Amino acid sequence: MKSRFVDIDNAVKHYVANEIDIEKNKELEELIFFSSYTIKFDVFKKATNKLKKVLHQNLPHEMNIWEADALYVIQKYQLEIDYGSARYTYLLRALLKGQIKINEAVMKHFVQLCKRAHSLEYIQGRAEQIYRLLFEEMEKIDMRKSSSSL
Repeated sequence: MKSRFVDIDNAVKHYVANEIDIEKNKELEELIFFSSYTIKFDVFKKATNKLKKVLHQNLPHEMNIWEADALYVIQKYQLEIDYGSARYTYLLRALLKGQIKINEAVMKHFVQLCKRAHSLEYIQGRAEQIYRLLFEEMEKIDMRKSSSSL
């Protein structure tokens, strides 16, 4: 179904795609560290489910948390939207839907990364990279020692 606010739909679509791309291009270790030590994955799932409930309940006071993102999208995509208008409310709801999509994409991506991180090929590849780095550092130290003794 087409919306009457096509410009907002297009802006939010690009915004969401960009945010998902940013999340998916983070380093594997950064994502694993964040999710493993900062929050439990279930907390992230529960938060996403709460966002879905807010979307269906249509609670205006809960929508205010998207105002900073709304301002960013309005400025970045040069949208003409008056604060408090129907277009503004529509943008807030679209950003809420967008955040749900971002969260779901991040969760799916994280699960795939965890599977990859626990694969034997990945672990062996990382071990080889670490050994190479260590040997390169040892060679640099040896070269400095030999040049300083001359």
